[in-house]
Amino acid sequence: MKITTADLTQDRQWRAMIGMSEQQFYSLSDAFTKAYFNTYNNTLSQRKVEVNITYCLQNEEDLLLFTLMSLKLGLTYDALGVACGMSASNAVRNQKIGLAVLATALDHLGVMPKRKLLNTDDFKTLFGKHQDLFMDATEQRIQRPQDKEFQKETYSGKKKANTLKAMIITTFLKTIPYISHCCEGKRHDFSLLKNEFESDKYWFNDFNIYLDLAYIGFSDKYQCQNLFIPHKKSKNKPLTENQKEENKQLSSKRVIVEHSFAGLKRFRILSDRLRLHRIDFYDDILGVCAGLWNLYLAN
Repeated sequence: MKITTADLTQDRQWRAMIGMSEQQFYSLSDAFTKAYFNTYNNTLSQRKVEVNITYCLQNEEDLLLFTLMSLKLGLTYDALGVACGMSASNAVRNQKIGLAVLATALDHLGVMPKRKLLNTDDFKTLFGKHQDLFMDATEQRIQRPQDKEFQKETYSGKKKANTLKAMIITTFLKTIPYISHCCEGKRHDFSLLKNEFESDKYWFNDFNIYLDLAYIGFSDKYQCQNLFIPHKKSKNKPLTENQKEENKQLSSKRVIVEHSFAGLKRFRILSDRLRLHRIDFYDDILGVCAGLWNLYLAN
């Protein structure tokens, strides 16, 4: 590979290229190497000899560096291939392999977020140590789909663009223990919540819930210890000074969820306009980036 770890000589370069320090990279590399061997029952260098072809990635360390670069830099596959000394098609294939192995490694380290909770017991096990939960949805712009029906489904009235959307639940620690599978941007934030958590179950009874105005009506569907949601102003009913102050105080607490979103979007593949056309592959990227953010906070 054209770019190797030997080219990164400063901490600033490590963070700019892969979003973590040199120490964090090599710590993750050990888990990544084990996950690769468990997946393929062989090392990358041994498999390279078996297929008897010229391969630009020499070992698991190269594959991890390439995968992290592809997430952090958010380059097109053509540009990524040029930067790393491979064709665009090989860049696609190597990123797919690297993401699968990285997801396994992060899961083994216990930092991968849950994507679907089947019952309230799973929910309480995941968040049992925390009393305050923050929920919100994030959107990412995508290229305008050619398919007319898919255009309509992905068009977000809020962003005035075609987007994909996912919901996270975070805590005061700013980690992302739960992130939903992504959906089309047309779906409302509250609708996404109701789709993830059936209203006839007692998901949130033991927790204080912090929401924004997109979730008005939450108290009609769900029960919780305390619900914190901003006061909504209207044309004929402006907010009082007390309500404005309460909203300000609530925003200072709810900024936690914005910090978590910022942690995800440290990876430019999740902040620039998305060029991928496969939603399932984007979903995998979303989960891995959340796991990397959790790992970053853990260290």
